[in-house]
Amino acid sequence: MNQFVPDVTAADVERILQRDFPAEAHEDLREMIRNLEVREKDRVVLASMKDAAGDVAKLKGNLHNAAGYYREIIGDAEYPFYTKKMFRIDKLSEEEKAKIIEKDKTQNLTWFNR
Repeated sequence: MNQFVPDVTAADVERILQRDFPAEAHEDLREMIRNLEVREKDRVVLASMKDAAGDVAKLKGNLHNAAGYYREIIGDAEYPFYTKKMFRIDKLSEEEKAKIIEKDKTQNLTWFNR
């Protein structure tokens, strides 16, 4: 069973920036985002935003570290339940794995679409 991979765009990044972060920080954060060079940039930025939960300083730290830790940022934000069990995931039944994957997908889409 495969993990859910969100399909996100720069428009999603802007929408969530405006939704979750104070207006006075937008330009500074946009500049950091523009300067970020990382694979799957929009996805990494959204994962950083989700993890920051509206905290500008935390988002800046996440963006600063994203180039070296993008996999960890994505894992923590998109697959929190799976990553907690990933070192023993092979010991779980297929049904348990499927429930974890669905739970991760649901929580991610709930945050994304709120």
